[in-house]
Amino acid sequence: MAQKMLMMAVLVILGTSMATVTVASPACLQSLMSCAPYFNNTDVTLPDDCCNPLQQAVATELICLCSLFNLPSLLSSFDIPYVGAIRIASQCGVVDIISDCISAPSPAPTP
Repeated sequence: MAQKMLMMAVLVILGTSMATVTVASPACLQSLMSCAPYFNNTDVTLPDDCCNPLQQAVATELICLCSLFNLPSLLSSFDIPYVGAIRIASQCGVVDIISDCISAPSPAPTP
């Protein structure tokens, strides 16, 4: 009986952790999704409702954004073209911040 209770507690904790990860990922994606109409439109000046969320995400969720920009295949799985995302980051004035983390080498593990 104690084993079943322990197993149930572990499953609840795992389920909660997995739900948290699933919910956490789209948070920084949303900042890019607000720019979706402009991914392939290079002739438009980006409005504040596109740039403001992206600038806010850079200020508060930079690690998440860096992860997205380091995995172009992940961006494309959400129909976000990598080139378009970089162009929008540039036009919104955050490309320098994001480029610092794109393909940055991982720190070496300590022995």
